[in-house]
Amino acid sequence: LLLLAAVATAEAQDCTGAGRYRVRIRPGLITFPTPTVADYDAGWLLAPIAEIRVRPQRPADRGWELCLSADSPTLGGYGKPVSDVEFRQDGTGAWLPLSTSDQLLAIGNRNRTVQLQFRLALDWAQDVPGRYETDFTATAAKD
Repeated sequence: LLLLAAVATAEAQDCTGAGRYRVRIRPGLITFPTPTVADYDAGWLLAPIAEIRVRPQRPADRGWELCLSADSPTLGGYGKPVSDVEFRQDGTGAWLPLSTSDQLLAIGNRNRTVQLQFRLALDWAQDVPGRYETDFTATAAKD
């Protein structure tokens, strides 16, 4: 059984329960391609999809919560806030701003892979052309 977190707003969550889980993230760094004129005109730039796989250890049906957080409040040396990065899971739902606080992604009790799509807000007046990237952390904890 898997319940995807239907979060209307990005709210901080507590993902610090005890338990043994393996969490694999590919890639663990969100790297956006260099924005083009068309990207600035559109106001958004998409990054490649990231996959997060959760595997509970014994017992294999141990319940878990999966949370996501940015490792830094800004993107690289540009000073652009990490909240300008938005994400949604499995290609559906509302786009939510990334935060340095834990944000609940999913609740489950078996192996599960969650796909995350990221986009970056662009503004001609405020954003310099360049390569934007940020690290993020996915945490699985006992629900």
